[in-house]
Amino acid sequence: MAYGDVSVVSMMPELTNSIDDDSGSSPWTSLPTDIVEHALALLPFPYIFQVRSICKKWNSLIFCSQFQEASLRCPVPWGQFYSPRIGWKGGASPLVTWQSYNLSEGKWVSMPQFEFPTFARKFSWNLIAANGGLFCFGASDARRLLVCNPMTKRWKELLPVSLDSKAPIISHMIVDEQRNSYDILFLVSKASWDTRGLSVVFAGNAAYKQPDARCRMVDLYDSVTDTWNAAEMLPADLILKSGAYCSGEFYCLTRHFLTGRYTIVILDLTMLRWRDNNIRIPEGFENYPYIVACSGQVHLVSGSSEATDTMPMASIGIFRLDPNLSSWEKVSEYSNFQFLRSTGAIYGCGAHGSKIYVVTYAYDMWIAVYNISTGIWEEPIKGNFYDMKDIFETKFSFQPNLRVAP
Repeated sequence: MAYGDVSVVSMMPELTNSIDDDSGSSPWTSLPTDIVEHALALLPFPYIFQVRSICKKWNSLIFCSQFQEASLRCPVPWGQFYSPRIGWKGGASPLVTWQSYNLSEGKWVSMPQFEFPTFARKFSWNLIAANGGLFCFGASDARRLLVCNPMTKRWKELLPVSLDSKAPIISHMIVDEQRNSYDILFLVSKASWDTRGLSVVFAGNAAYKQPDARCRMVDLYDSVTDTWNAAEMLPADLILKSGAYCSGEFYCLTRHFLTGRYTIVILDLTMLRWRDNNIRIPEGFENYPYIVACSGQVHLVSGSSEATDTMPMASIGIFRLDPNLSSWEKVSEYSNFQFLRSTGAIYGCGAHGSKIYVVTYAYDMWIAVYNISTGIWEEPIKGNFYDMKDIFETKFSFQPNLRVAP
């Protein structure tokens, strides 16, 4: 059997029916632990979760530090291009059930369930960011934050955010694999995992009818110092719509409060100051715009302004921002009739690696994926979600990672 081939396991249920037995009754527990750890570390994700059902010993290995170290030494990558959806068993249940959409294989994958820590169960939580192997949850009061690695089940509670409690949390995240650093970019915030630690930036408030100082705050959280630091206020009269991190800067798609005009503004994350650039988005593509970072460049994804009786937009355009910040280059225009006919709006958009994914929803949820490296749109995939809340959570990319800790 080749590395990563677990078809034998899936075809032989007698191998997987001993998880409820006592650990001593399973013949698999007699194998040396170091050999088992190395063998399981060679399996690609998510097959490792299938073989965890062999016995209780194997089921617990993934959470052991020895196995995590073994997985780092093995050359087999744990998959890529994941986008999570989150659901809860019930209103009072701490058990989280979730799935990831495998962008490389075009299918949904069930992930191992996990529970909120005991101290957090008295609050209601929403997923507000996810990437680099980490989830970030925000409490209903918009001040408490939890970061966890769902693979290792490690948690960390951050200091309460100092922004007004009415500030909405609309998030976007990316990961920089080359530098082995992790950046979580919120529509109103940004977090970065690197060799120094964790930082989170919160900015903006679209809930106020009249913009004032309360809706233009920017805060930076640094886990090294465990403090919040105020940055320069947002430009006046701008409502944040989405954001993307690229090369040390936070690109924000904004809409002018009075004119309704969309522009891109840029926050320098080193100086925590806004640049003077105000970049207009392309004319004719102003329906449900999103900004994403893909393959080291900033892209705009937006529906065309043209609509029909059966479609809210005639096409979806992808544009690349010129490095000089002076113009947009059209990368692709998607006009799949079947896909657009089922589309009510673009509810989520994200990127990972060389792929941009667009999530739409009307009566059904659909995902369309564009590969920047090949210039090809993949066949749209229909989703099956728990409720509308899950639709908004699809814009977060995620990749399993054992070595990153909250």
